[in-house]
Amino acid sequence: MEDLYIHTRGHRRHVEAENNIDPDDGNTMVCNACRVPIFSTPFITTVDPDHHDNNNPDVIVHDQCASDHLPTRLEGRNRHPLHQGDDLILHQHSTTTTPYCSRCRSTCGSMFYKCRTNCGFQLDLLCAVTIKILHRSHHHRLTATRGKSLSSFICGACGSQHLAPAAAAGASWLTVYVCSPCDFWIHPDCACLPNAIVLTNDNNNNNEHHHPHPLLLTYSHFNYYGYCKICGRWYDGEYENSGVYVCFHCRYFAHIKCAVYADPHHISFKPVLIREIHIPNLVRLPMPNEHTSVMNAILTNYVGDHTTTFTSSSSTSIDDRQSEGSKLFENDRIHEHPLIFHPNNAGVARVCNACVQLISPSDPFYSCANNNNNELGNSFCGEFFLHSCCAHLPTMIFNQHRHLSLVPKAYNRFNMFKCSGCQRQCNGFAYTRGCDIYMDVVCAFMHTSVMHNGHAKSHILHPPQYFFKPSTCICCGEKIVMHGEIGYDCNTCRNFNLHAWCALLPDTITHRFDRHPLKLLITTQRLIDDGDQGKEEEENIMFCEICEQDMVDDKRWHYGCKVCDQYFHVDCIPALDCLSRIKFGFTSTARVTCHDCPLACVRAVSVDGYRCGHCQVIIRESDVIAFECSDCYFWIHEECARNLIK
Repeated sequence: MEDLYIHTRGHRRHVEAENNIDPDDGNTMVCNACRVPIFSTPFITTVDPDHHDNNNPDVIVHDQCASDHLPTRLEGRNRHPLHQGDDLILHQHSTTTTPYCSRCRSTCGSMFYKCRTNCGFQLDLLCAVTIKILHRSHHHRLTATRGKSLSSFICGACGSQHLAPAAAAGASWLTVYVCSPCDFWIHPDCACLPNAIVLTNDNNNNNEHHHPHPLLLTYSHFNYYGYCKICGRWYDGEYENSGVYVCFHCRYFAHIKCAVYADPHHISFKPVLIREIHIPNLVRLPMPNEHTSVMNAILTNYVGDHTTTFTSSSSTSIDDRQSEGSKLFENDRIHEHPLIFHPNNAGVARVCNACVQLISPSDPFYSCANNNNNELGNSFCGEFFLHSCCAHLPTMIFNQHRHLSLVPKAYNRFNMFKCSGCQRQCNGFAYTRGCDIYMDVVCAFMHTSVMHNGHAKSHILHPPQYFFKPSTCICCGEKIVMHGEIGYDCNTCRNFNLHAWCALLPDTITHRFDRHPLKLLITTQRLIDDGDQGKEEEENIMFCEICEQDMVDDKRWHYGCKVCDQYFHVDCIPALDCLSRIKFGFTSTARVTCHDCPLACVRAVSVDGYRCGHCQVIIRESDVIAFECSDCYFWIHEECARNLIK
């Protein structure tokens, strides 16, 4: 993984690649060479052929602790000040002996330095050379420093001073982690804090500080002002690097020192593993394919709270309504005619009018009961379909301090709006506040926590919680706008950011140019079998089948077919491009003064080459959308229709 740059507070800063292991494993996996936890540091795994079995796993070392990175001899200017008499030679630990460091008396790791004259002087790696590790609490590498009087500093993780060293009994040596340019120090106790905890109480009758959900450790700089739920002290982000334990679902947070170290509050905690806990409103992405309803997955796992609540117009449950079979369902807030329930889609391609996503052949859905009655000449009813879950959307939600009301049609021309969550044009149902904010129903219900298979296991993504950090989406390479647009940051890593729209890309998708499902690829490597690398000149040829642009050095996520060796940009697939949230046809209609019939909305590429019935200029693909009357062979530019709308 290559190094990245992010911008914070107006400064360009370097962000090194991190490992993507389970954050709980990062605290417990120890480097065999220096005996320091792996944390977020890139590491190397090698197999010891002499001792590799179930009881002796692979050898794991930090990238800087690998033998080819360490100096083989400490000599000349690099000679250690405690042993100026002769050179120290890099040795590998023998299983028959247990070497101890002559400086700190700690047990040496698998690599250590020893005097070449066998005088008995030897040093472990931390006392001999500079070892720098990556920790999720800071954006620079931290130097692992071992000393006797290192307990008087202010810990950058918890914001307090640790009075007692955390070394073994009878010893006074302490290993701390330091960034000298930033004057950032972290105590070893805080460096290995549990990544998730559950708060408990010492007295059974005191539930004041109990919280029903697990709290996750985060070092994000919050854009939320409030108070610690344990000590009550107002929190205003005064320490940018200080960590807190937080429930993103409830916006409940507690200082580290209050949740973990504060005895006076009678608080106790239970460490839990992230991979074993239940996080409310967590959705796992990507969806298997474009036919799988993301709305069903979101609403199935949805749990309301004090920041996101909703009210519905009916008390009947969705399951009860679905069991009604073919009985009519009336809801004049979403459609003027009764809706009829269908237990499955019967294999016909239909698009939901609410979320503008495909309805799977096995999904139950609703259609307009009046779709066979065209006495009113309403072609819209024949194309009106809803997922069963979308037919019962709440009429109002309270989302991120805003009351949003459900409207089946936007109060704009052609019933189209720009979603403030994903910045896409849409003509489905919307949640709105007056006319200034529109959100499509998917973005309105996007969860506060996401796990994505394109990233590491047990790494939780959540909306950004800090000021002054414009981030770049790792999928599309575009900036994630801080205000309004929905994005996700990894709670563990500093270099994984994702638009909500990109997070919703399906794992596979079909395209008429390939008879096989296309697979979502998060790397520019080609889909080839192991051991069959092919010719070098052939591997350097990789282009999009639609736009024919070179994709060899394109680091954006894309789709590919292993069998056919074909690749496609995301934006070159109609089901995923910038118009994919628009349901074409009579969902968006136009009535213009120069034509008597209602006009249906179409992609401009489908009528490319036809002449506009108003300005007589040829319609081109670059016009994006257009309108047509297929019965009269009439076409018109969007801009012309906008100017002539009745």
